Amino acid sequence: MAISLKTVDFQRAVDKLKTELKTFRGGKYALVGIHEDAAAVEGNAGITMAELGALQHFGGDVDHPGGTPYGYSTKEAAEDGKVRFLKPGAGYMVLGVTGPHKVTIPARPWLDVGVASGTQDVIEYIRTEIGKGADMDHVIEGVGIVAAGATQQFMTDLKTPPNAPYTIKKKGSDNPLIDTGAMRASVTSTTTEETPTEGIQ
Repeated sequence: MAISLKTVDFQRAVDKLKTELKTFRGGKYALVGIHEDAAAVEGNAGITMAELGALQHFGGDVDHPGGTPYGYSTKEAAEDGKVRFLKPGAGYMVLGVTGPHKVTIPARPWLDVGVASGTQDVIEYIRTEIGKGADMDHVIEGVGIVAAGATQQFMTDLKTPPNAPYTIKKKGSDNPLIDTGAMRASVTSTTTEETPTEGIQ
């Protein structure tokens, strides 16, 4: 089966891909994202990696228990009156700790747009594998792997909305979706013959 793409319009490219996949997938689906069996978020009891991914994608308010120390990081900062959050046990002078409060996480869509960013790679992969005579199970599995890789790269490249300056300094990185890299590493692909009932179509 030959697949041709003669449009430069991105959304039409995505629609084309979906149409082509439906014609030969034989009832099998490639699912890309953070799945239920992903590891829990380290150091954040009660939140799964999938929940963290959804929070980052859609945004929302998080209840923070408080307890973060703030004060002067150096003597010079104290003289200048520059107050900032401090690491426990660090800093020149601790003025107090934060109480319980809500933290607003801005929406940083990464899943559907991440998958879509790999549209051309997926189409080229399908064209190549079909040309080799590969069976459909192999092709669908490969589509998921290519799309997952594109999504991880999209997360790596994402810069907006940016983290707060304090968060950037704490992480040592200006990538708003990546701290330890665990969430990005949790983006994988799997296949199923059941019609997906959850997630972003």
